[in-house]
Amino acid sequence: MEGNLKQALCAWQNILGLEYVITDEASLKVSQTATFLTTQRTLAIIQPGDRAEVQQCLKIANQYQIPIYPISTGKNWGYGSSVPVQDSCVIMSLARLNGIVDYDEKLAYVTVEPGVTQRQLFEYLQSQKSNLWMSVTGSTPDSSLIGNILERGLGEGLYGDRFNYVCGLEVVLPTGECIHTGFGRFAEARAVRVNRWGVGPYVDGLFTQSNLGVVTQMTLWLTPIPKYFQLFWYAINEDTRLEDLVDSVRYLKMQGLIPSAFVINNDIRMLSYQQQYPWQEAEGEMPLPLDLRHQLRKQWGGGLWGGEAALYSASQEHGQVVCELIQKTLGKVVNKLYFLDDAIAQMPKTTLTEMFPNIDTDEMLKWYNENPKRGFPTELALSMTYWRKSSPRPSSGINPDRDGCGLLWCSPAVPFVGQHVRKAVKIIEETTNAYFFEPNIGLNCITERNINITAAIVYDRGVSGEDERALACYEDMRCRLIHAGYFPYRLSTHSMQALPPAQDDYNQFLNKLKQVLDPNNILAPGRYEFYQPDHVPFQGS
Repeated sequence: MEGNLKQALCAWQNILGLEYVITDEASLKVSQTATFLTTQRTLAIIQPGDRAEVQQCLKIANQYQIPIYPISTGKNWGYGSSVPVQDSCVIMSLARLNGIVDYDEKLAYVTVEPGVTQRQLFEYLQSQKSNLWMSVTGSTPDSSLIGNILERGLGEGLYGDRFNYVCGLEVVLPTGECIHTGFGRFAEARAVRVNRWGVGPYVDGLFTQSNLGVVTQMTLWLTPIPKYFQLFWYAINEDTRLEDLVDSVRYLKMQGLIPSAFVINNDIRMLSYQQQYPWQEAEGEMPLPLDLRHQLRKQWGGGLWGGEAALYSASQEHGQVVCELIQKTLGKVVNKLYFLDDAIAQMPKTTLTEMFPNIDTDEMLKWYNENPKRGFPTELALSMTYWRKSSPRPSSGINPDRDGCGLLWCSPAVPFVGQHVRKAVKIIEETTNAYFFEPNIGLNCITERNINITAAIVYDRGVSGEDERALACYEDMRCRLIHAGYFPYRLSTHSMQALPPAQDDYNQFLNKLKQVLDPNNILAPGRYEFYQPDHVPFQGS
């Protein structure tokens, strides 16, 4: 491969320029670093600047048989960052493709390239004085919009099931050919940005969680700012109420009363947003002692399980009716339930303090006004990656890869039924405790029928042996969840072949597609490939 690589690098330099073909050791080391132990070696980094250069880069990769691993901004933290699945790949960064191609206020959409970040789109909408909100994720404001959607990631607001609200993909195939999905293949089509399906077979999904193409454009649908907006917070103090809470939320979502994303977090998830591990109080004991956990929970006014949700209404009258119906249902289950709207937010501080005891009202109002459910990207959720670090977390510019934060996501999909949630949570809690980690859990109620659980294994990569222990915990948890029937909705780069064999011909179907679209297997080899090589048997129980 060495001779071929040199020739390929020269060819890429001729197209992109020396500046955008990177081979220095410092840059390659960064590209090989994730929030967990990785051993994959990166050969180089190439940075095309437009669709045509992406096509040329892939043609060169085919000519010289060099595997390419595309990334958007490389901030897939907890799932692999920018590290390729397999060894000896060239990373193709799409960060320079950062154009906002089209925008329509009336039809509420925007078309972007993969280098466009949450921050960039937010600032663009602000500059347009737009009456639209975007769905943001809990990742850094500097993460790619398209990158997260292609992983079928989760967002805030009405469009939290993010892939369900996109269309019109521009895709470069592994051989360098280009296609446009939906109506995009027709030059005069007017509904390219507003119709998901087009005419004929729907193929957009083939390019999510796959290695069948490089998406260079996508249209995202945006949410019109509602006439009346409310946030509400809730909490339960007894673990025995969890199943009732889950079933009550399902009822409300099935009735259409909470159409937006709804997250139920446990106290560890919420606590890790507020502070780092209390090493002194815990006297070095791990996981966090239960009595100290209870004490800290009381200090910041949270519950054992809780969170917040948003209501988007056409009028105050409409919103108040919905509010009353939610209170009637959740009020029977939760220990705390607070609602906040613009009128309440403008009340005197003394009144707010009485209404919201044990809550910092200044912080509450800031959070209300700059909330992700209103399209504001934030680093708050990312701050939890520093939970086990002994050094202070940065006030801004959070970067878990740079700072040696350990983070592994285990993300099973579970039916929206309290008993199923209880069973999955029990597995997660037992496994993390056995490996001396805290059970850091979020229940993402994105649709009416399914919950995507995000269980975070958070640790300090600077502590000897922690990488190995965290990976062992992940493997044990994953196997136990799969054995119980709760399969991951998303995989990290180190676990792409960690699923059991399919019971049908699904894997053969995917392999046939791969062979046709990528005959030289140069695009992201190993990424979401579910065949079972003889030397990597399934480790489930």
